[in-house]
Amino acid sequence: MGAVLHGPEDLRYEPVRPEPLGADEVRISLGAAGICGSDQHYFRHARMGNFVLKAPFALGHEMSGDVIETGPEAAGLAPGDRVVVDPALTCGSCPGCRAGRANLCHNVQFMGSASHDPHLDGGYRDTFVVKAVRCVKVPAGTPHEIVVVTEPLSVAVHAVERAGPLLGRDVVITGGGTIGCLIAATARAAGAARICVSDPSGFRRDTALKMGATDVIDPTQRDAINALDAAGGAFDIGFEASGNTAGFNDCVRMVRRGGKAVLVGMIPTTDCTVPFNHMTTREIDLISTFRQNGVFGRSAAMLVDGHIDPGPIVTGSYRLAEVHKAFTASFDSERHIKVLLLGAGS
Repeated sequence: MGAVLHGPEDLRYEPVRPEPLGADEVRISLGAAGICGSDQHYFRHARMGNFVLKAPFALGHEMSGDVIETGPEAAGLAPGDRVVVDPALTCGSCPGCRAGRANLCHNVQFMGSASHDPHLDGGYRDTFVVKAVRCVKVPAGTPHEIVVVTEPLSVAVHAVERAGPLLGRDVVITGGGTIGCLIAATARAAGAARICVSDPSGFRRDTALKMGATDVIDPTQRDAINALDAAGGAFDIGFEASGNTAGFNDCVRMVRRGGKAVLVGMIPTTDCTVPFNHMTTREIDLISTFRQNGVFGRSAAMLVDGHIDPGPIVTGSYRLAEVHKAFTASFDSERHIKVLLLGAGS
């Protein structure tokens, strides 16, 4: 059984075809899968940006599970192993991969995405087959509710590494959702001195404080941001994680001269204005980030060893068969940040 998208708000929990097991592949029993913003876009609109649904496919690109069967060439894995799955399988030979930027792979196979034709099914299935190289093994006792956060954490870790050293730096993050909170936690682990999160939701601001923020801003109360802007900015580095034009503008306005603005959220290109005058007169470097590059295994280790605790953002969990209830909950931004779907292994 799996959660298969057929059209806008037409997500069906239904039988899915059994997959053959290749020599270098493993069959996994789902432990947990996260609902991401892109999954929500697919659910609501049957598209994510330029990626449009052409045929039904199973959603989900944040998943962990337990190996139940291995092919003869699936080196390093055995039935019973607990793994977290990297949704991106890169080719290793295109210009992006050869340049050491595999996240820009021209031929990436990304699970739970309509970017491929035919689409590549994701992890919202009781069992699924993936190549062994996608899997990162974790200790058997590690809760799925922790390691399933590896994929979004890897996005945060990549963003922080793109920004450069944070030790002793002052950081502002616009957007207190999953990625914003995980950037806060990663910035804390990297030694940032001040970590301020801006979000209009009191619930998300409180959660950001639990995830490592030192202070928060309500951007609907404009006096604070206007004062920071008038003073020439107060932060060395700003991370835009809201995917919102207003958030991006606030982020730039709060960065001081000679600082950096890191664009993490996916902002619709149709309505985005950029405060270039602030960037030019303050000589602010604009850095963009996309997915993650080579930090997936390290991100899993940060969760396993407790350097990052995702507990505050994991706000709800439902069985896979309750996928409609789970999606309904995920849209309640005053109660939930990361909602999980649990498989038989949880």
